[in-house]
Amino acid sequence: MRSLWRSSAPTLLGLVLASWPARGRADDDAWTIAPSAPHALGRVLMAGPAPTGPTLIATAGYGYTESVLGLGDAHHRLAGSLALDERPLAWLDLALRLDGRYDRSVIPGQPADTGLVGDPRLYVRVDRAWAGGLRLGVRAGLWLPGRDAPSIDWSALTPELLGMASYVPCGGAVAVTVNAGYRFDRSARSAADAAQLSASDRVALEVSQFHEVLAGVAATVGRGRAQGLLEASADLLVGSGAPAAKASPIFVGGGGRFAVARNLRLEAELEISPSSRPDTSAAAPLVPIPPRFAGWLGLTYRFGAATAPPVSAPAPAPVTGPAAPPAPPVEPAAAPEPGPPRGQIRGLVRSLKGTAVAAEIQIESQATAPPPEPRTLRAEEGRFEIDVAPGRYWVTIASPGYKTQKRQVDVEENGVTVLNVDLRAER
Repeated sequence: MRSLWRSSAPTLLGLVLASWPARGRADDDAWTIAPSAPHALGRVLMAGPAPTGPTLIATAGYGYTESVLGLGDAHHRLAGSLALDERPLAWLDLALRLDGRYDRSVIPGQPADTGLVGDPRLYVRVDRAWAGGLRLGVRAGLWLPGRDAPSIDWSALTPELLGMASYVPCGGAVAVTVNAGYRFDRSARSAADAAQLSASDRVALEVSQFHEVLAGVAATVGRGRAQGLLEASADLLVGSGAPAAKASPIFVGGGGRFAVARNLRLEAELEISPSSRPDTSAAAPLVPIPPRFAGWLGLTYRFGAATAPPVSAPAPAPVTGPAAPPAPPVEPAAAPEPGPPRGQIRGLVRSLKGTAVAAEIQIESQATAPPPEPRTLRAEEGRFEIDVAPGRYWVTIASPGYKTQKRQVDVEENGVTVLNVDLRAER
């Protein structure tokens, strides 16, 4: 195992360093990959509120498992998923994911054994951001395993609960997170005839007769249009008769994410499993056996993300030649009416210690004919800005654990009003 890690670690580290963001263009903020935004790849989840709206997520990968039956066997897996992730609110996330995989086991002297499995999964999570960069979240999941594709065995429904804690310093490039949870695994009920299963089926099914304690730690590097990822996680099998912890599914992975457009992101990750292999005899309990090596590609598409404004084509150069006769006089057209004058309010929310504070900002116009509806935005990293018409406004700043403040500001035509707020902690 040590030699395996020594040979794979440089590759994983190289993926992370290759994704380190470079200083660049003025519009980088529009391409920023938020640590807590929906991601295609990564087993360890970052906590924290994220932009609202739906996101389509797709993954595809290949995994290889060396001989685990003592017969010179080899096992190949093609896997993929398709998910729709919806955040109706910044702190609430709902997701439906469909997983599928095709396994092919090769044993010398025997016909190849193949199988196809499809599993749907449902998730709901809530997140909250705290002062100083701390973010907490909880995700509840439901796995609906089946033996074939597509199929669902209702007796095998498997719920899980996962807690997430992340530290995302304001303005920092590195974010770290830890996960801890529990899976009440009943997936083995989808394979009631375990004693009749072939050895290859035992490798391919990925079901368990034991519950799992979920644990993971991860770090992301970069907050621009590129981000690196390094993570380690384990699904520790627990219960009477469970194999040793080192035989549980353990994963170490690294990769990167890159925004190719404001609403489109590509991801890649390499993963190894340093787990020891459990007993696969007919009398042994069913346990998951993950591929030893796996490579993944992912894609996320966020609906409704802002797009770049079109670039105007240059006016054609005048054509030289004989002078044309003068055109008859034309009455001048009325000049187009200018759009409504605009202004902007921008600012920074901090604690009395000078650290950025995530806050809810409400902008309320004091105009009376007629009074417009208040507008609300979130200062995710303490910073906010909003375009408004010139006038006088009430600005309300609220954050959990701090006293709410209400400020009055005046915005001039084509002007920017800066409002920096220091929040006092509640006693």
